Amino acid sequence: MGSLDIKMQAEGEPRFWYRDNFFITNDKSYLDPNAFNKFLNDMWWSSPLEQPQLHKLLRNCMTLAIYSVPQTAEDMKRNGIARPKDGSRIKMVGFARLVTDYVTFAYLTDVFVLDEFQRKGLASWLMRCLKEIVNEWKDMRGLMLMTHDDATARMYKRELGVLDFDDGPSAGLVVLELPGPAEKPVPKCH
Repeated sequence: MGSLDIKMQAEGEPRFWYRDNFFITNDKSYLDPNAFNKFLNDMWWSSPLEQPQLHKLLRNCMTLAIYSVPQTAEDMKRNGIARPKDGSRIKMVGFARLVTDYVTFAYLTDVFVLDEFQRKGLASWLMRCLKEIVNEWKDMRGLMLMTHDDATARMYKRELGVLDFDDGPSAGLVVLELPGPAEKPVPKCH
């Protein structure tokens, strides 16, 4: 498992949440860039990145990741979490990336839970952890996200409290987009 050499995280001290045999953290030292890159390869909206670009992407945002571990939540709270370099069986099974200035604005993207870990409430839990963090940003003006799926949109509305753009305080504003060279069209099945 690779890790990023991050000396100081803009989001402050690393935070941890525990449940069953899982934990969520914004501590980037646990990140597995190769697992994240595999996820990018498997998603319709993305492609894998070269290592320098991948590390730059992960360094310049807030990340929250879900990890599956052999310990129970109580064991982790009592004894701590084994570090990836200790040969422990830590597997990154979910992820969310927040592109943000950590003060006024955030854009949520690259949210996933691996197929075999879906239907366990992990995405909802991940969003509640994210909301706990952004609710502390007293100067936050807004968080934006995009999704193609109605069920996922309902989960975001329930867990984050987001609104359809036309129903929120920004209704009437024109939302514009500049597609980049790596932009992929939404498949017809979505």
